[in-house]
Amino acid sequence: MHARTQQKVPGVRIPYEYGVPLDSALARRERLADKYDIDFGQERIFPELLDALLAEVPEGVDVLEVGAATGFLTRPLLQRVRTLTALEPSAGMLRLLLASDVAESPKLTTRQGMVEDLSAAEAYDVAVVTFTPRRGLGLSRLLTELARRVRDRVVMLLDEDGTLDWAYLARAAALQGHDVNLRIVCGGESGAEEVPRRAVILVVRVARVCPVSDQPQELEPLEWADDARQIEVPFPPPRGAATRLVRYVLAGGDRAMRVDTDPRGVERLYGNLRTAVHRIARDRLTVRRHGDSIQIVRLPKGSDDTGT
Repeated sequence: MHARTQQKVPGVRIPYEYGVPLDSALARRERLADKYDIDFGQERIFPELLDALLAEVPEGVDVLEVGAATGFLTRPLLQRVRTLTALEPSAGMLRLLLASDVAESPKLTTRQGMVEDLSAAEAYDVAVVTFTPRRGLGLSRLLTELARRVRDRVVMLLDEDGTLDWAYLARAAALQGHDVNLRIVCGGESGAEEVPRRAVILVVRVARVCPVSDQPQELEPLEWADDARQIEVPFPPPRGAATRLVRYVLAGGDRAMRVDTDPRGVERLYGNLRTAVHRIARDRLTVRRHGDSIQIVRLPKGSDDTGT
């Protein structure tokens, strides 16, 4: 199976179904395939997180592993499952997996591609997703695609990196009527600075528990942006900075972004951002002033508010 060809949006390099442009992420995986062995991704997996993941995968089930890479997590998963389908878009990563002893397992099937490449008839008991590069709306749509193809649950490992994607993803899943369990897993200290490691594990049982609506629920915008991604713009702002910031928010799928600059340039940048939003994203984003910072906030679906 061939990797999915991404659709280009004129003026903005965004396949919106993924929440972020994945071209660079996929190209990076191909480059890293020349530098890693089966240990690719081990720096993000700590013992407590691995234990939490395996505890959510029942023994003797059929599993879809999304983004299997070189098979670092494939090995421990194979010890629990009946069958495992390792799905990976990078040909280089799959080549490394197939060259390892993991590929000798009779339980293993490998596929190159994205979840969207799977046929609607394919079904698994459990899907495991580990640190996907998708964000924002792309995460919600990934979960929706997986929920159509699993009988029991979707287990997702997500970065706890200051963004709120995981919280909004959990809410979106709950609004669709799924049983949702979310927690932050803390691990042992790592590196010279002895900083505890953290990650989010989100478990979505796809049985309808209490559906609020029959319509799929997408991630909602932040009403307050203090926990949002922060960008600092130099003073005076570079030419075209406002347009690039607006397109960046659209590409990334963030609920909100906080923009800081020198107080002398706040008013001008604010005006430029309002103009850029009105021109590029009038039905999708709004701009707000909050003291000496500016907030770019994604609007709820169907809203046409463009002012502050």
